[in-house]
Amino acid sequence: MSDESPVSRQKRRAEHAWQLNSAWDRIYQDAYDFAIPFRRPGGQGKRQDVADRLFDMTAPTSTMFLAGELQTRLFAGPPKLETGALVAQAIGPKGKEKLDRELEKTGAFIYPFMQAGDLETATHEMCIDLGVGTGALIPMRGTPEQPIVFYAPPADELAVMGDAFGRQKLISWKRQVTAEGVLDAFRRGTFKPEFREAARTKPNAEFTLYQDFEHMPDGRWRFVAYLERECDSFITEEFTFTKPLALAPYYRVPGEQRGRGPVMLAMPSIKTLNKAQELALRAAAIQMLGIWAYRAGGTFNPDTVRVGPGQFWPMQSTGGILGPDVQRLDPAAGRLDIGRLIIEGMQQQIRDGLMDTRLPPEQGTPKSASEIAARIRQNARVHLGGFARLWRSIHPVIVPRSAEILASFGYLRGVMNFNELMVSVSVRSPITSQIRAEELANIASYVELLITTFGPQRVDEFMFADEVADQYSDALSIPKKLIPDSEARQAIREQKMQAMQAMALQEMANRAAPQIAEKTFEVIDGGRAAA
Repeated sequence: MSDESPVSRQKRRAEHAWQLNSAWDRIYQDAYDFAIPFRRPGGQGKRQDVADRLFDMTAPTSTMFLAGELQTRLFAGPPKLETGALVAQAIGPKGKEKLDRELEKTGAFIYPFMQAGDLETATHEMCIDLGVGTGALIPMRGTPEQPIVFYAPPADELAVMGDAFGRQKLISWKRQVTAEGVLDAFRRGTFKPEFREAARTKPNAEFTLYQDFEHMPDGRWRFVAYLERECDSFITEEFTFTKPLALAPYYRVPGEQRGRGPVMLAMPSIKTLNKAQELALRAAAIQMLGIWAYRAGGTFNPDTVRVGPGQFWPMQSTGGILGPDVQRLDPAAGRLDIGRLIIEGMQQQIRDGLMDTRLPPEQGTPKSASEIAARIRQNARVHLGGFARLWRSIHPVIVPRSAEILASFGYLRGVMNFNELMVSVSVRSPITSQIRAEELANIASYVELLITTFGPQRVDEFMFADEVADQYSDALSIPKKLIPDSEARQAIREQKMQAMQAMALQEMANRAAPQIAEKTFEVIDGGRAAA
C-alpha cells in the first residue's frame, strides 16, 4: 500500500464514494422518468423513449414551475453580507453599522460579476435537479473579461462522502468528456504524450474524467482532476480557501448526504395519477371502439380486416341460426366521471406538493386573492426547513468562492474571512423577507400594547425606536443605502429641532407683531400731540 501512487489512492477513495451513492440511482431515476422525461443520465447516456409510459403531464409541467419558483425564492437580488456575531461584539453597535454598510457595497460589487457568469441559467438548471432531491452549482474561474462562470453539474454525475459527523468530506464529479474537451478545460494541465497524440488524431474519443473536491484538515479545499485510465498523475492540483462547489440537498434525513425533494415526496401520487390516466384512456377507448366477438366459421378473419369508418369486411354470411358472424359485445357503461374526479384530485395534490400556485383556468368559480396568498404563505411555512438548508448550503458557498475568484484577478483586495463569526452571508429573497416579517409580529404587538396602555407619548420610555427600525429593515432586507445611519439620524433630528425652534420664534413674532405696531402708533400719536 505504501507504493500506491497518489492518483490510485484518490481513485480508490472516489470509487468508494460512488459505491455509497449507487443506492440513489434507482430512486432518482424513477423521479426523472415520471417528472423529467427524456432526461439522459448525466446528459450523456442513451435513454429509452419513456413517452409511452407517461399519460399525464401534471408532474412534468409542475416540476418546471417548481424550478422557476425555487429560483425566484432563492436567488433574488445581490447577496447580503453582514458583520459576524464575534466581530459585532468587538466593534460595538456603531462600528457594526459602518461595517455593514461597507460589506453591503462589497456584495453589490460582486453581484454584477456573478450575473455576467450565466448565474440565472445555471441556477434554473440547478433548481430542476433540486426539485428531485439534490442540486449542485459551481463557480468556475474564467477569463479577466469574464472572471466567474457558473455551471450546474447534473446530480447523477456527483458522488458525495461525509466525515464522521456527516459533513461533506469528498465530492467526486465524474463525467464523459472528449479528448479535445479535456485539453481545452485544462490547458495548463499535465498529460502524457500518448494522450496528446490520441487527442490530436481522435479528438472526439471519449474519456472518463474525474474532478474531486476534498476538504483538508487545515480548512482548505483540495481540487484534483485525473482520467480514469489514461493518467499516471493528476492533470491539475489546486488548493482554495473557500469551498469550490455547492451541493445542496432539499430535505435530508439524518445520516444521509443526498436529499429528497418535492418530486420524490409526490412520487406515490404521480405514479398513481399516471396509472389512473392510463386506465381512464383504456376505458375511453373501450367505450368508443367496443369489444367485438366473431364466430370462427371461416367467413371472417380479424387478422386481415381493419376497424375504421368506411371499411368493408368480406363475408359469406352475416347471420343464421347461430346469430351474426360478427357482433359487438356492449359492456356496461364505464363511470368515466368518477375516474375524472379522482384524477383531478390527484393532480391538485401534485400541484400542492410542487408549490404550483398558478391561477386555475378561466372556468368555474375563480379563487380569491386572499386564498392564493394564504396558499403561498402555507407553502412557505411547510417548506421552511428545506429552504433553511438550501440557504445555508448554497449562498455561503458560491458568494465566498466568487469573492476568492475576483481576488485572484485583482478585483478585490485579498480573500475575506467568510463565516458566521467574522463575515456572514444571508439571502435577500421574497420568502426570507416574508418569514422574517412574520417573526417581527411580536415586536409590533408589543409596540401596540405600549401605545394602548401608556399612550404614544411614553413609548420611548420602554423601547428604543432606532433599534426597532433596524430590526424591521434587516428583516425586510432593505438596502442600507436607503436607510440613514445613526449620525445622519442625529443630524436629521437637529435639523428638525432647529426648524421647530424657527417656527416657534416665527409664531411668537407673528403674535407679538400687532401689539408692537399698536405701541408704535401710540408713541407716534403722542409725539404729534406734544408737538
